[in-house]
Amino acid sequence: MSYLALYRKYRPSNFDELVGQNKIVKVINNAIINGKISHAYLFSGPRGTGKTTTAKIIAKMVNCKNLKNGLPCETCENCVNFNISNDIVEIDAASNNGVEEIRELRDKVNLVPTNSRYKVYIIDEVHMLTTQAFNALLKTLEEPPKHVIFILATTEPYKVPLTVSSRCQKFQFNKIDDDEIVRRLKQISLKEEILIDDDALYEVARLADGGLRDAINLLDQLTAYKNEIITLDDVYKVNGSVSYKDLYNLLMDIKLGDRKNIIDLVDEFDKTGKNVSKFIEEMLIFLKDVLIYKNSKQKTKIEEKNKKIEEISEKFNDDLIYHMINNLNELLNTIKFGSYPSILLLVNLLKTVEYLDGKDKKSSIMSYMSDKNVDDKEKDKIIVEDKIISREIFPEINNDEKIEKIKQIRINNTFVSASKNFLNDIKLKWNTISDYILDEKFELAAGLLADTNPAVVGLNNIILVSKYESSALRINDNLSVVEQLINKVYNKNFSIIAISNNDWEKEKNKYIENIKKGYKYIYIEEEKQEFNDSQNIEKNAVDQLIDLVGEDIIEYK
Repeated sequence: MSYLALYRKYRPSNFDELVGQNKIVKVINNAIINGKISHAYLFSGPRGTGKTTTAKIIAKMVNCKNLKNGLPCETCENCVNFNISNDIVEIDAASNNGVEEIRELRDKVNLVPTNSRYKVYIIDEVHMLTTQAFNALLKTLEEPPKHVIFILATTEPYKVPLTVSSRCQKFQFNKIDDDEIVRRLKQISLKEEILIDDDALYEVARLADGGLRDAINLLDQLTAYKNEIITLDDVYKVNGSVSYKDLYNLLMDIKLGDRKNIIDLVDEFDKTGKNVSKFIEEMLIFLKDVLIYKNSKQKTKIEEKNKKIEEISEKFNDDLIYHMINNLNELLNTIKFGSYPSILLLVNLLKTVEYLDGKDKKSSIMSYMSDKNVDDKEKDKIIVEDKIISREIFPEINNDEKIEKIKQIRINNTFVSASKNFLNDIKLKWNTISDYILDEKFELAAGLLADTNPAVVGLNNIILVSKYESSALRINDNLSVVEQLINKVYNKNFSIIAISNNDWEKEKNKYIENIKKGYKYIYIEEEKQEFNDSQNIEKNAVDQLIDLVGEDIIEYK
């Protein structure tokens, strides 16, 4: 005898065996016992929640000759021959959705049942019928013969015309609770002598998302995969989903700003051909669990997972979780139309690191103000973005002042000897910097420089431009190692400064205005700061700027 799938083998044959739809069972069971059977029902709800099964149980009950306490007797002729009865007609609307099929059904409706009391038509996925098919069904559905019952099932009730649904008794099937799914899976495992631990069962229930059929199917797959006791890791391997441990590690890498680990994870993810959408959905669910724990201390059924959730909840504030959930949700919609979903995922995760860099710096400033009891007037002197405007209230913060001073001097010195040829030479080998991402000494510098491009190059100076303010700040905080890497690549000692796109626009415009006014840039030692005034301009402002940064960068307005 051929193997029978578990979900078919353990399909409920009466309402006592039906799981998770107690309210619906009570209403329909009472209606049948009291002889108040409707001529048409519409069952809607997620897949695997018991719609078609309930329809079959109704068909068996209304035709059972010895119904006792709301249960079919299973011994009468109609119960015994139920699965081969010509009076129970199942129609798959997905493949029989045309008007001709429905007209044929309508013509046969008037034929009396062969052996049964009722002729029951079960139309699955009824929303797939065409408009013409619905119209052909309408009159028969409204006034069917007394011996006919229609049961319509759908996962998308909003696609069923109101003219049809209004002629039916409507029942909404809900997702089945995880505890009830696990209880049913344990019953099946006991009968089938399947060894599986509780953590694995609860993960199977969670992955089934309220659908008992999906849960039993996954259990069936697991038994084929392993004859020994089935564990949580086996569930992840068979289902192809990402474990909560992987999600935890990824979130920690994001928090620590470990770009290399994030890149490696996404690369491995792409090589194994895993579904990016499914990964994002799993990450959203994990973040939801973290958010629920933070706000209500509600735990999952898996103890080891709870420990990871608790640790993440301590390190991630609500704002960051909201930010990630919103971004991942947008990404989920975007990748439907993208050709390279793994690249889009990588960009999204790295942008989250950039966002976190900025938030952390802001938080440290605000925390400092709080510790120093800074009053409201003094707080007005603080830029909420990533740096401080006024330093007089923080005389001990000299490093930022020093960097700002060095920044202005190095921008000046780069313009002094800048050349388009210098810039082109630097651009030729710029991509090779990424080769050092795996070098333990230079991985930080290479990661930071991945988001930047050289904008102006002088004899001994380079201005780097980054899309993000936070990236520019981090480069300037790590100038020593960044300069070491660039000097290694180009075999020359350069002084580097990084600025954001917005700052670059300001510096570029300021340079043009100064040249127009007749100012001449001269080299300044970093210990000094001078600015010389001269009326001798050898080239007009635009021509000089083209020489410095290249014509492709200039926007003519």
